[in-house]
Amino acid sequence: MFSIVDFYGKQSNYSCGYCKQSSSCQSHGMWAHTMTVDDYQDLIDRGWRRSGCYCYKPEMSSTCCPAYTIKCDAMNFKLSKSHKKIIKRMNKFLKDGQRDKNNSGVSSHGGTLGDIGGDLEMGDLAKNPRNNLNISSSDVVPCNETVSVPRPVPVTEKLTDTKKVSKSSTLNLSSNSPEVDTSPKPKKAKLLRIARKREKLVRKGFSVDEIERNMREVKGKNVEKSLEDFLDEAPKEDEEAAHRLKVKLVPSSEGAADLTFGLYCSYQAAVHQDSPSKLKMDRYKRFLVKSPLKFTIGQNAPSCGLGSFHQQYWLDDRLIAVGVIDILSHCVSSVYFFYDPEFRFLSLGTYGSLREIAFTRKLQQQLDSITSYYMGFYIHSCPKMRYKSNLSPSHLLCPEVFSWHALDDSIIRKLDANKYSRLNEDSEATDQGAVQQNDLVNVLVLNGSTYMRYSSYMEMENLTTPEEIVLTYSKLVGKACALRMLLYRG
Repeated sequence: MFSIVDFYGKQSNYSCGYCKQSSSCQSHGMWAHTMTVDDYQDLIDRGWRRSGCYCYKPEMSSTCCPAYTIKCDAMNFKLSKSHKKIIKRMNKFLKDGQRDKNNSGVSSHGGTLGDIGGDLEMGDLAKNPRNNLNISSSDVVPCNETVSVPRPVPVTEKLTDTKKVSKSSTLNLSSNSPEVDTSPKPKKAKLLRIARKREKLVRKGFSVDEIERNMREVKGKNVEKSLEDFLDEAPKEDEEAAHRLKVKLVPSSEGAADLTFGLYCSYQAAVHQDSPSKLKMDRYKRFLVKSPLKFTIGQNAPSCGLGSFHQQYWLDDRLIAVGVIDILSHCVSSVYFFYDPEFRFLSLGTYGSLREIAFTRKLQQQLDSITSYYMGFYIHSCPKMRYKSNLSPSHLLCPEVFSWHALDDSIIRKLDANKYSRLNEDSEATDQGAVQQNDLVNVLVLNGSTYMRYSSYMEMENLTTPEEIVLTYSKLVGKACALRMLLYRG
């Protein structure tokens, strides 16, 4: 399976959705006709991001608002007091139905962890492909030469108790708990934590005697409650409650229903003050429904598969929020989050991000490599976008070396001093994924329905030197993707 992309090159002087300048944004873009989840994972680890099928990478050193890729270490996530308060407020509302009159629920960021889509500002190039390819990756054929395509190193599936998790099963996202557990649950939170502790020790292979000894050792100690502990305090099915909250995972392709679109329009109008002219179904579908990512199932995927999804939040029989996410081989990537403004008192944007972190941790039980929660871009020069640093521990991607760096006080000082900064302080560090001169001949290109090495394409087109657009493309996507993806050349 191949990714097929059409590289557009540099897009200059378009309006910025963050600082609102009319002609200050600089980026490079390409249209992804189809893309594997492994290639997209490698791209976002080099500073790319998708908006629908359009993929873009800010030109960090020249754009008005440098956008740093940010991810949260989901496995070591630390709840803040504010996070705990938000979860408790939701659980209380589910139990008694009473709204907190002392809390408006209006967060400074409007509740959205995803970014404003690139196509919303970049014009026609980002809205529709300039070349309509009536071809899929399965239709392409190699030219007469032998083309060896390097494939991603497969991730290792975590060994699990087959009685608890089956690869043929689906993740039960309709339950209140983010954990996979079909056993009856104790009603008290303390008993819940004890039961979960025992289950974790069983999964690690501890004997009954070892488990009992471990439980005695920790008895009486003040064990900090986890994210899952707080979420589990929501009312259970056998308990009386004013409301039930269920989260349903569906493919993004099923997100074009009138009900979902209506919710999106309500959110955009109330929170982002979008005019009616912007609230069109085709625009919504282009941004949040269509995706180039190929749905992937099998040994190296969790039971729900890899690809693009919508997480629908149902309060009783009412859809109140939708989280648009990509599930990739190493992360859950947040694309966008929108909700019913009537329920903004529940701080649904932040609550949704906490549920998505819990979901990431849940997926890691099935696939070891899924450990991070990507939040899109962190724009330090735009104060209203700094809220993403509230999820800790988080890391920013160095725009020159593509190494990850803890978002701590030292990084904040760097960005306070210069909005564009090389985050890696090692002056000798280089981009380990860079394309070298001798790699260019092996870049894969697509001509018609035939793919070939770039050296063969140059010979066919009588080119004596590599084209500038191919040089730029290879530099930006990196060696791994340049040698795997098919670059459309007519």
